[in-house]
Amino acid sequence: MTAPTLPFADLERVYERLATTLDALPEADESHFLAQLALALAHRVPDVDQVMAAIEEARQGATLDQDDRA
Repeated sequence: MTAPTLPFADLERVYERLATTLDALPEADESHFLAQLALALAHRVPDVDQVMAAIEEARQGATLDQDDRA
C-alpha cells in the first residue's frame, strides 16, 4: 500500500503559500526559513526513511535545476 499524498490542488496551495512567504523574506533569511520548514515537516513524519528519501529527492531536483541553468 502506498502512503497517502496531498491532492494536486492542495500542492498548488502549498506552493503558492511557500512562494509568497519566500518573496516576503530577505534573501539572506531564505535558507534558514527553508531549513526550519524542512525540520518542522520532518518532525511530523513518523518514518525517518521517508524523510531521508525526501531529502534525496529534493537534492536531485536541485541538481537538475542547476543542470538546466548551465
